[in-house]
Amino acid sequence: MADMSQEEQALKKVKQKALEEARTRAERVPSPFKLKVVQGDEVRYHDLPAASVTVGRSSENDLVLRDGRLSRHHCRIEYVDGEWFVVDVGSQNGTWLNGRRVRRSPLGEGDEVRVGGTRISLMPKAAAEEDTRSGDTVGMGDLTATVEGGLAQGIESEVLLRLQAIAAAMNSELHVETLLNQIIDHAIEMTGAERAFLILVGKKSMEFRVARNFERQEVGSPEFAVSWSIATRVSSSGEPLLCVNAAEDERFSSEDSVLTLGLRSVMCVPFKVRNRVLGVVYVDNRLQKGVFSDMDFRILKILADHAATALENARLYEEVLAQKQRLEEMNCRLNRQVEEQDSRLRVAHREASPHVTGEILDRPGTPGALVGDSAAMRDLRSLIQKVAKSDLPVLITGESGTGKELVAKAVHAMSSRARRSLVSENCCAIPETLLESELFGYKKGAFTGASTDRDGLFVAADKGSLFLDEIGDLPMSLQVKLLRVLQEGDVRPIGAEKPRRVDVRLMTATNQDLELAIEEGRFREDLYYRIKVVSIAVPPLRDRREDIPLLIDHFLALFAREQGTRPKRITPEAVEILKSYAWPGNVRELQNELKSMAALGGDVLGREDVPVHVQDQVELLVGEESGFHDLNELVEAIESREIQKAMRKSHGNKTRAAELLGISRFALQRKMDKYGLRFAPED
Repeated sequence: MADMSQEEQALKKVKQKALEEARTRAERVPSPFKLKVVQGDEVRYHDLPAASVTVGRSSENDLVLRDGRLSRHHCRIEYVDGEWFVVDVGSQNGTWLNGRRVRRSPLGEGDEVRVGGTRISLMPKAAAEEDTRSGDTVGMGDLTATVEGGLAQGIESEVLLRLQAIAAAMNSELHVETLLNQIIDHAIEMTGAERAFLILVGKKSMEFRVARNFERQEVGSPEFAVSWSIATRVSSSGEPLLCVNAAEDERFSSEDSVLTLGLRSVMCVPFKVRNRVLGVVYVDNRLQKGVFSDMDFRILKILADHAATALENARLYEEVLAQKQRLEEMNCRLNRQVEEQDSRLRVAHREASPHVTGEILDRPGTPGALVGDSAAMRDLRSLIQKVAKSDLPVLITGESGTGKELVAKAVHAMSSRARRSLVSENCCAIPETLLESELFGYKKGAFTGASTDRDGLFVAADKGSLFLDEIGDLPMSLQVKLLRVLQEGDVRPIGAEKPRRVDVRLMTATNQDLELAIEEGRFREDLYYRIKVVSIAVPPLRDRREDIPLLIDHFLALFAREQGTRPKRITPEAVEILKSYAWPGNVRELQNELKSMAALGGDVLGREDVPVHVQDQVELLVGEESGFHDLNELVEAIESREIQKAMRKSHGNKTRAAELLGISRFALQRKMDKYGLRFAPED
């Protein structure tokens, strides 16, 4: 062992001597390069004063980088025998050259070294100086001046500037959860910690609000990842704490959590406002001792002080918003009571028009409920809540029977216009000759039979919402007039000399492909973008089959309520059959089939009460009890079904249906003739 030690010492002396000789040669021959250092949007240039430049987080390095992903001593760039090399010195996250992790590799002009989030490359001095003169880069002084003229003071000044920028950013963030994540990410970045935790003091105990590592990944089970004795001590005393090596610190070496976790470097500072401790910021490095310096400790304390103030401001802001919302809700209820009489007058003025809808209810078993607990329905409800906060036009898309009108009712009911009317109309339900007067109204004498003035739907929906279903079937002549209303906010009744100003939120719905309609010249592109400012897609029932049992219970309860009887029960076998059916008519078809089953069946609905065509298709899908005797019969049934689905989806357009099926239009027509298929568009 002694001989080996002597050999190692001799080898070390040889290497040191070679390095000194190389450094001397490099100092005699000025380097034609500068180091280009890129951190985010910041670019710096540094001279190469020596044959070896060390890089890392520690202030002992020639090039100091404040990046939590770097090791204290990360790598070095050295000049040996006329060639530059990059050498990793045992860093935790590695040194990368042109996207490849290296231990030692030649470094030439155009090569890029990446350490953490920093990129370093060699750049000719002339080009670097030209960039600096042109103002394209931010020069931070050369490396020699930094090393010889007070490295620590230079870093501290830079850190103070960064802390100032961070404090400004935190004070401008008023969303508590976003702010908490920012605090922890800044703590890791500024101190070079491996992990960081924000632990707040709750009413009964301390709770983790954020737990992340230097890669901004969540730390699982954080309550088992920290020393509670350290966190509790700091939160109760209000005094910050720095452990160079927690396992050997006599204050905590006997603590089970410290020994179990194998803690090394730990910093924990109080998070307080006006001498009131809100919690603690806890950062650590489990692999190395002595990672955190006194400067890191000071930085974390300053950061925690600014962060606590920012959090208090964000909390107060959210409390004010919540109180404002409560006041608005109270005011809304009072306004509804005051305007009840006005609503009755509006209903009478529109001659008890069936276009006015009731208030949305979300309880199962009541009309208008949006029933379902699938992921698709949860996403839909979440989107409705977001859309309801604005007055932007909404386009609701989805197949027939999915409940597009219910979505429109929900948006209106959750909006600031809820106390006003929601007026609805189906563009297919009224002849084209009458639709214009229905939408915009008319003046007395405007045409034969116009014996009095009549307000249109836009006026009826003033200060409220207007829902136009099947907007894809709106005639081109009316599309132009609707576009004008959306652009100008005025409606001109037929025969009127002056327009009338209206404040209406427009919601539209369609089961058509409007982009295809635009290509075919059936729908105006400029109107499409006007009505599709916000889009809501309602999922078909086959994409949320897990909601079918809830819908069954909902409709059976609704039917019983209408009849004044007790809801009928249904067997699990019948439910499974209904879940397996494709439901081309979606929720509307399910409602109608259940209504028929409830009317014709007994107190308990079983398999025998399920309609035959539903059972047949389910058996076809299962195949085991399909009843088909040969392959040709099975193929015919499947092809017929899929052709009908494609024709429904394309609304009778055979070219589009053929594209959906992946066959030619000629092949589609031949199969329809073969199976005697005729397409009748849905209502």
